[in-house]
Amino acid sequence: MHTIKASKELKISIALVAIPLFIVLLLVYVPVQEEYNAKGNITPVSELGIEGSVYFTYVHTGIIENYLEKFFVKMIFNDAEFIPLADEEFELYSADYEEELEEETYKEQTIVNAVHVTTTEIVEEQAIQKKVEDILSQTKEYDGNSFGLMIAIGLMEEMNMLDYSWENSIIIAGTGTMEYDGTVGSVGAIRQKLLAAADSGVDVFLFLKMKTSMVSTVMSGRPTKCSKRRI
Repeated sequence: MHTIKASKELKISIALVAIPLFIVLLLVYVPVQEEYNAKGNITPVSELGIEGSVYFTYVHTGIIENYLEKFFVKMIFNDAEFIPLADEEFELYSADYEEELEEETYKEQTIVNAVHVTTTEIVEEQAIQKKVEDILSQTKEYDGNSFGLMIAIGLMEEMNMLDYSWENSIIIAGTGTMEYDGTVGSVGAIRQKLLAAADSGVDVFLFLKMKTSMVSTVMSGRPTKCSKRRI
């Protein structure tokens, strides 16, 4: 009976295939639960159908479950920052990812609040609701609710025929939620949004240091399993 011995070349070929495969399996099956935030960009409120000159900022955010996902995130966003998550935090964020309807509710509410604080009492409720629906229909690619402040400022420009940019001589950007009483909520991912503003040549960036009325702030919102534009 003859024994077939593997040649040296065959052994090397098998090793060259097996080692990368082992590494990939290791990357997939070794768990790592982290949130990431990466620099995004700025978007003019005019893209939401508002006749204003200001911009809101967004970041790319999500959560990862293994090192392979982390590797790909780093390839796509070389400036991504990762934050470790405890098991309960990861479960909470994963549940939030599934609750898209709730996300849409938060977004709509901040738009309602922004329209409310900038609208005079003589405007009919039907007209207010139509304005909210028109703005909301332009926000499908964004998650979160931290563009409320800049929507409110843009609406102030629109309704009072103002131009805070002085005919585009300066770029004004910012971020922050808007409450029904006109206050701005607390936010996160400030570093990534400031970097996005700096890269875009922003002259004035509005953000909140402490709770106050109609100032600014920055918010990353809750992370999601896949990368999204988080305002």
